[in-house]
Amino acid sequence: MIVFYENGYTVYRTMTQRCACYIIKTNQYSVLIDTSMRFEHKAVIRSIEAAGISKIDAIFLTHSHTDHVANARYFSNEFHCSVYVSPKGMKHMIKGCCTMPKGTNSFSRLLSRVEPQIPFYQFTRFEACPQVKPISSEVVKWYLGECSELLETPGHTSDSVSIILDRHIAFVGDAMVHVLGNIYPPFADDEKAVITSWNALLSTQCQTFCPAHGKPVSREKLIRAYQRSAK
Repeated sequence: MIVFYENGYTVYRTMTQRCACYIIKTNQYSVLIDTSMRFEHKAVIRSIEAAGISKIDAIFLTHSHTDHVANARYFSNEFHCSVYVSPKGMKHMIKGCCTMPKGTNSFSRLLSRVEPQIPFYQFTRFEACPQVKPISSEVVKWYLGECSELLETPGHTSDSVSIILDRHIAFVGDAMVHVLGNIYPPFADDEKAVITSWNALLSTQCQTFCPAHGKPVSREKLIRAYQRSAK
């Protein structure tokens, strides 16, 4: 599904359920943002093929949680491309593990506590990706051009980043969600940093914010949520 088509960029959202990934196509390169859970690798492949794309040139990870990175090594090998993550997340990618984030409401706090006890499910484990490289503004601009930006957006995790295109659309990972009308993330290691990151995202003048969970968030909706949360 195309979510953005302007100024030489075409952006597709993958047909995945657990975590929305995005494919950014320019005149030169195709970049995959996030990779979803392991069981969804075929859905990501089908989305790439449906977009008429034969090769992924780079993978950008918004942060190092399992539902975003579980297919990173698989796609890196499949497309012979590099994987990039914040320097703060590289150790997780190399080891193949992450930490369960803190809950921000009663249900998510309960889930954070019981997750280690759930049989046959380990959110904090994934296939290690030792070939991972550090993402930087230079890397983002190399693949996506001078109208792209890398923005650190910690809060959900310390290694969270967002990708800005053309000062119009932002790919924000879990800096926000959009489920049942609420955009505040149910998990965040630093809730104050979440609000600071929202302010930073608003300063980019972007009109649309694409989270990994739920529908795109309009600038007006983010402004209202920011004003409520910043009080």
